[in-house]
Amino acid sequence: MPIPAVTFVIPCHNHGRFVAAAVGSALAQAGADVRVVVVDDGSGEDSARRCAECAGPRVRVIRQENRGLPAARNAGAHGADSPYLAFLDADDTVEPRFATALAAALGGAPGASHAYCHERIVGLHEGQWRVPEWDPLLLMVTNLHPVTALVRRECFERVGGFDESLSRGYEDWDLWLKFAERGWRGVRVPEMLFNWNRHSPVTMVTGAASRHEALFRDLMSRHAEMYHRHAEDLLARAVGALRRAEMHWVDEDGQPINLRALRAEREMYESMAAVRLHHALHRAVRALPRPLAAAATGMLRLARAVLPGARAAANTPAPSAPRDSRGES
Repeated sequence: MPIPAVTFVIPCHNHGRFVAAAVGSALAQAGADVRVVVVDDGSGEDSARRCAECAGPRVRVIRQENRGLPAARNAGAHGADSPYLAFLDADDTVEPRFATALAAALGGAPGASHAYCHERIVGLHEGQWRVPEWDPLLLMVTNLHPVTALVRRECFERVGGFDESLSRGYEDWDLWLKFAERGWRGVRVPEMLFNWNRHSPVTMVTGAASRHEALFRDLMSRHAEMYHRHAEDLLARAVGALRRAEMHWVDEDGQPINLRALRAEREMYESMAAVRLHHALHRAVRALPRPLAAAATGMLRLARAVLPGARAAANTPAPSAPRDSRGES
């Protein structure tokens, strides 16, 4: 396989304390010809200094007034001559096999605009996002993967790059939709090759999620023909997803009721030692002859009055039992 040539575009706005690690992970790509463009998007003095310190033989640093994330990414991609682009935020990193693994997947996928991979979450929270296979219909319901993917530069330029008006979020989702509108597709590489650094409770992702309805309506208007053409299938897919997640009921505020969470809460309650003991004692009492059962019940009442742990277990209400689709407990 030919050595892939990749330009990593790393926008930075006041995340200078992380940028050296992001640049280092890009330069550490095994078996790839890598160039890096760091775009200092109007950072403060300390962050700007850290960005400037990254400059080197394979690293170019651009400083501009703060124009927002989509514009910073476009500025970094402008002038790149490599076949591939990779967009890496300044506070994230990629694994050494990121470029070669994704380039290999793209090389075997005619008609593909980009390749993407699983995400590892590090920092304040740890976890994984095992991203789904490419599905244009599902893409219209939810964003399928992170922005850190390997993108064919030709495809990126043909759709005009990121929409710079989408500075409040979902600019990457919009880009994938523009690819899908042209019949291009993404290729999934099921490996953990991208690391999202969750270093703050408030992130760009959480901010966009808080504005989801407005941002999603805007996406639908931007891609109206695509959404209208698939409206019936989209509705069925969305309702089916709610059903599979057991969140197809809503409360009086219109919020979905998470039946899985209710079931898990009840199972946790039933597993408590005091609750198990409580149930076992009452089963034993019910098995006694009536005169003995009456005496044992009185003793249990006395125990509840005297022992705080027994009283708490006896008085803790169990979570409501989830209902099935027929409304039965």
